[in-house]
Amino acid sequence: MTEIERIADQMRRAFEGGAWHGPSVTQVLEGIAPKQAAAAPITNGHSVWEIVLHMRTWIDVVHERIAGATVDVPDDRDWPAVSAVNASSWTRAQEELSIAHRALLDHVMSMSDMQLDQIPAGSKSTIYVQLHGAIQHNLYHAGQIAILRKAF
Repeated sequence: MTEIERIADQMRRAFEGGAWHGPSVTQVLEGIAPKQAAAAPITNGHSVWEIVLHMRTWIDVVHERIAGATVDVPDDRDWPAVSAVNASSWTRAQEELSIAHRALLDHVMSMSDMQLDQIPAGSKSTIYVQLHGAIQHNLYHAGQIAILRKAF
């Protein structure tokens, strides 16, 4: 198995299921209703919905970086606002997160191990570090979502 294949496997496990630690991103999001997703039960904390939008941003940022773009992440992109609290918007947010994950995964699978040590333009860390960072970021926020679910 190549290193790219190992990284892709970890990306899939963290996001889609089969992770050693417990529920994946998609598993922890299952069954959350739009009103629950929009609720912010912790003072000064983010809602599940905001976290989903934020996760999508950072999957996209990593994808853009490894594709060669220099990426700026202003606050409104880092933590996008929830626009409308309804079922279709919540479904769309989750679908867009999954699409972003799949696009990054497909890009990773087209890469070679030799590219992992490259530092993308405007970045300080290698592609290897950024891909592992994206996995860790998803798992970190999946844990937050799991805790927020308990507040429902």
